[in-house]
Amino acid sequence: MLIRDLRDVYKKELKGIYPPEEAVSIFHILLEHYTGMPRFILGLEPGKVLTHGEEEPLFGALQRLRQQEPVQYITGKAYFMDLELRVSPDVLIPRPETEELVRWILESHREGLIEGRILDLGTGSGCIALGLANALPNSEVWAVDVSPGALQIAAENARAAELELTLKIADITNPGEDWPEFDLVVSNPPYVPSEEARELSPHVRDAEPSLALFAPPADPQFYYRHIAAFAGRYLRPEGWLYLEIHQSQGAESGSLLLDAGFEEVLLKKDIFGKDRFIRARKGRNIHPNKPLRL
Repeated sequence: MLIRDLRDVYKKELKGIYPPEEAVSIFHILLEHYTGMPRFILGLEPGKVLTHGEEEPLFGALQRLRQQEPVQYITGKAYFMDLELRVSPDVLIPRPETEELVRWILESHREGLIEGRILDLGTGSGCIALGLANALPNSEVWAVDVSPGALQIAAENARAAELELTLKIADITNPGEDWPEFDLVVSNPPYVPSEEARELSPHVRDAEPSLALFAPPADPQFYYRHIAAFAGRYLRPEGWLYLEIHQSQGAESGSLLLDAGFEEVLLKKDIFGKDRFIRARKGRNIHPNKPLRL
């Protein structure tokens, strides 16, 4: 079969699941994954024909896509801040917004964290921890998750990237006592309200781990309260807390941190103009009344 004909099959079969341009992009990701042929092959060889052996895994992947399996789980790969990461249904697929969070931390604190101790709570694939460890090679980065499967993926990603993480399995709602002091704590906890589940694409809602996606019903601030309590205890004086949040929870998250005794609370929008990140400092009482915004 001609490559361009199989590309058109992908567009037709994935109609209603992905927009045409995204279906084509997914096709080329899988074409390169299974055959090594880059996207520009069609420009160089418009009449290029695939062998039966080359077609077979691409048709198999198409069936998995039709069952709403994300392409990243099919290839087992995702990319985050120049790192190639292994992903599986045990972990969320890293998002561009989370990369923004890491870049915000580095822009704000790179020098202060050169030899600091950093904690990533709910590490999943390890993307946040590894992004920070890669940019701050002399820092001590901890990666914590409640899921053994997720920690295994994070460990594999650390080995593949030749980066060192301190891995720990722990439940933030009952973390125990065995913790050092940290210079910075960061987390992208489950924050999607359960009532919004029906609004998500099936390849997100049904394929990615619900434990890492959804806040408890009727309590969207559940994990943030526990993180704030943990950070209030184990952050060094004037240490920093960074969080990714739901776009509708900026004011509530800011008030929660202020009520927990944090100061210099600052909300930041993502590239889509939505409240997505918040940071706060443990220490001096500078802005006690309301969170600021970027």
